[in-house]
Amino acid sequence: MTGRDSGRTMDAVSGPHAGQPLLAAGAPALAADAALVVCHGRGATAQGVVNLFEPVYRHGLAVLAPQAERSRWYPRSAAAPRTENEPWLSSSVDCVAAACEAAAEIGIPPEQTVLAGFSQGACVVAEYVRRNPDRYGGLAVLSATLPGSATELEATDIDGSLAATPVLLGYGAEDPYIDPSRVAATAQIFERADAAVDERRYPETGHEVTDDEFAAIGALLETALEA
Repeated sequence: MTGRDSGRTMDAVSGPHAGQPLLAAGAPALAADAALVVCHGRGATAQGVVNLFEPVYRHGLAVLAPQAERSRWYPRSAAAPRTENEPWLSSSVDCVAAACEAAAEIGIPPEQTVLAGFSQGACVVAEYVRRNPDRYGGLAVLSATLPGSATELEATDIDGSLAATPVLLGYGAEDPYIDPSRVAATAQIFERADAAVDERRYPETGHEVTDDEFAAIGALLETALEA
């Protein structure tokens, strides 16, 4: 990829992830027309997810990747009650907020910002959008769902509109960590908030990112760059 490869510390974040780094890559501030906020999975790193998503990078795209403390956004399963993953879950949402604020500081509004993540990192970006409804350039939830127990998901409604934000929910049919009923519940929550949900289930695919998902995210970024 071209451009910068630097970062800063997320000093405004409170809780377990306070003071962790925010990695910046891609286009420099003066040349950025859109932003990709991307979160790594459990056991991975910000640099690792920057490298993973390299197939979607475009000219004029700034990439912002927060780092979780000890490479873990929260300690329990995504299917656990949300309170059991606090204060880590709220602190991780604050990290996504810090990345979005960094995009805003270089003139990139939410509608030109695409949020994406893989596995636990995808749960985090999905939770950020649930708590902060707006018109985003897109949301890509790869091999993950919204966090919370089945009862919590059933009772969840987003307090606001996503105003036709495109939401990609992609997962493998052979992924041992994904319950299709939770994917369906997540899709319904976003649809009730006026999102345009694109659910893609890939046969003979495990816990991984597919070329089709990279292509779909690339299309979201092309639209954001042209806005």
